[in-house]
Amino acid sequence: MKLVSAPFMLGLAAAALAVLLVWKYLGAPVVMVDAPSGKVHCVSYTPYRGSETPFDQTYMADPKRIDEDLTQLAHVTDCVRTYSVDQGLDQVVPIAEKHGLKVLLGIWIGRDDEVNRAQIADAVKLANAHKKTIKAIIVGNEVLLRGEQLPDALVAYISEVKAATGLPVTYADVTDFWVKAPLKLAQTVDFITIHILPYWENDPTSSAEGVNYLKSVIEEVGPMFPGKELFIGETGFPSAGRERAEATPSIIAQARYLRDLAAYAQATGLDYNLIEAYDQPWKRALEGTAGGHWGIYTTDRQEKFPWTGPVSNHPEWRLEAAASFAFAILILLVMARGGAELDPLAGLAAGIGAGVAGALLLLQIEHSWLAWRNVLEGLIELVILAQSLGIVLFVLPEAIRGRRCLAPLPIAQTLAWLRAPDRAALGAPLYLGLVQLLSAFTALVISLGLSFDARYRDFPLAAFSLAAVSLALLALNRGDHKKQVEDRREEALLAALFIATGCVTAFNEGTQNIQAMTWAALDFAFALPWLGILRASIRTTVFRGAATEEA
Repeated sequence: MKLVSAPFMLGLAAAALAVLLVWKYLGAPVVMVDAPSGKVHCVSYTPYRGSETPFDQTYMADPKRIDEDLTQLAHVTDCVRTYSVDQGLDQVVPIAEKHGLKVLLGIWIGRDDEVNRAQIADAVKLANAHKKTIKAIIVGNEVLLRGEQLPDALVAYISEVKAATGLPVTYADVTDFWVKAPLKLAQTVDFITIHILPYWENDPTSSAEGVNYLKSVIEEVGPMFPGKELFIGETGFPSAGRERAEATPSIIAQARYLRDLAAYAQATGLDYNLIEAYDQPWKRALEGTAGGHWGIYTTDRQEKFPWTGPVSNHPEWRLEAAASFAFAILILLVMARGGAELDPLAGLAAGIGAGVAGALLLLQIEHSWLAWRNVLEGLIELVILAQSLGIVLFVLPEAIRGRRCLAPLPIAQTLAWLRAPDRAALGAPLYLGLVQLLSAFTALVISLGLSFDARYRDFPLAAFSLAAVSLALLALNRGDHKKQVEDRREEALLAALFIATGCVTAFNEGTQNIQAMTWAALDFAFALPWLGILRASIRTTVFRGAATEEA
């Protein structure tokens, strides 16, 4: 395909159109309910940025950074909730006082009674020095959920803090554990603090139905605690992460839920606290991608969405489209360098493929940036990116050739080359085999994780869609996968594993999870190149078994 040929120019135009359509769709603004004027009631605040984490015992919060944060938050709220008074977090109270903010002061309660009492002593001293700033004290956060204390111990801690401060005191946990808690706990607190998170519930709820779900919980739980006010201590929706049932994280989903909540709270007088002020990357190690993206601001303190007007998941989609088109041009240049002689129709197909591939590469890079949790995962993301580049360099050009394309070496021969290199003799089929093997291996590892330990794992659709479709097209074009059955047991095994993991993922996640269904389809696409081999292997095994019995 020459650079000035009609097929190339047609492919270039097709790539531009494909990129434009993809990003215009992804970046389309959505109209939703505007949040009422005024500030949100309260937001959870922790000062950790980047790689900082509360598990670092040497960490000490910088008061200048706390002051910067509370200066920003004072424009959107009159209250912040904290969870601890160690690691310099006690400084939040006097700085909040300077900015006219109220504080829901958190006391972290864990397994160690000695550490708990030190927290209580420091919090009591702080509260007594700033009584006008402390709105209430929250003794323990989801301690019962974590199984780190018994209700009787919590009652003792709460009673001690109430007697020492005279301020309103409560305990915060998810609804299920308040319902199961003994009546004595509810009688001890001044008000009931429950966490309602539609995304994390046992029956996940979409952002569009999130407030209806919250309303149903309040109507069910409120009457269980007569005479006690119900306070929503945590609620929100993540802006990124894996889909759970119909709960799909995105900037649009987060904005929709929080705007609906603000409108509902104004209409009903509901008091609430949002989780949270800023994205907390350290939570990704515990809760996956979604855990690190609950903030109304990013970790670098940028607002994620407006509270009025349309909202887009990709407000800078034009820049993203330009970057994707640059990728598409490079992909077309790779095809042209390969010397493929294409007719105009094939050039059109090549352009569409290059445009979609360019968009997928950028989406993969963006997802990798959001998802990786540590150095090891960062390296894994780089390996997956290298696999995608291998697909672009070696597989996609061959898939576009149609019936004239090359076939990758069988897995056995590819692995044999790794032990005794002979690159010059094997040529392009070897590179195709290596890319196919790398793609299949990484996809299968991820599929096994999604089958048996899926709660905090993403569906990396952008990273593997191009590989699955390109390799399937390559196999369909060649049509020779039934040959050499005796030597291709590895392919038969991989086909069986991909089919099995695809079925398990679909069964576990349910048809309402579009991400899961798409990943299952990719599993089947990965199996496609080897389905004929698997079928022929089964027939051969059955035939041999029958022949042995007859003998």
